[in-house]
Amino acid sequence: MNRRAFVWVGMLLGLCACATPVAPPSLPGLRVAPAAFGQELHLAQRLTVLEAPAAEGASADGPEQRERPLEVVLQVDAQTVRLAALAMHQRVLSLVWDGVHMQVQRHPLLPAAVDPERVLRDIALVYAPLGALQALLPPGWTLEQTHAGERVLRHAGEARVCVRRVDAQRAEIDNRAERYRLRIESQPLE
Repeated sequence: MNRRAFVWVGMLLGLCACATPVAPPSLPGLRVAPAAFGQELHLAQRLTVLEAPAAEGASADGPEQRERPLEVVLQVDAQTVRLAALAMHQRVLSLVWDGVHMQVQRHPLLPAAVDPERVLRDIALVYAPLGALQALLPPGWTLEQTHAGERVLRHAGEARVCVRRVDAQRAEIDNRAERYRLRIESQPLE
């Protein structure tokens, strides 16, 4: 094959690659072992899920954004991560993670978007040590923490999830990949 033909084949392959949309990779699961959290947590929380509108190009901050509040009890010790979520005074999700097995009970009407893997990942992104999370990342993924304490999970340099600790009681997760934001307000569990 002469040089000119080689250039044309290369250009054709490049155009084909550009024309084929590539789905972004799904976020990695971050199943941090309970002991790796390095702390005990006993928290009563109010979670407010802010879902972005489904329409392409719609603003995530507009009035069409839906809020879904949940009351949560979160407990983490060296053996287990436990979470119970309540909506309208009814338990809608129970999760127990012992580092090997995850046990889940969910209300049949709980939306499928409330996935236990996502819940466990979000807990880890907010509360687990940075090094424990970084050790679980697959190739192509990075997690950095800024001097201000914001954590940014990236794939190929693109920010996919940002976690910001507002103060000791409040955190916010901006999950750009799965199109939701989560506000977490915590109080020590009495």
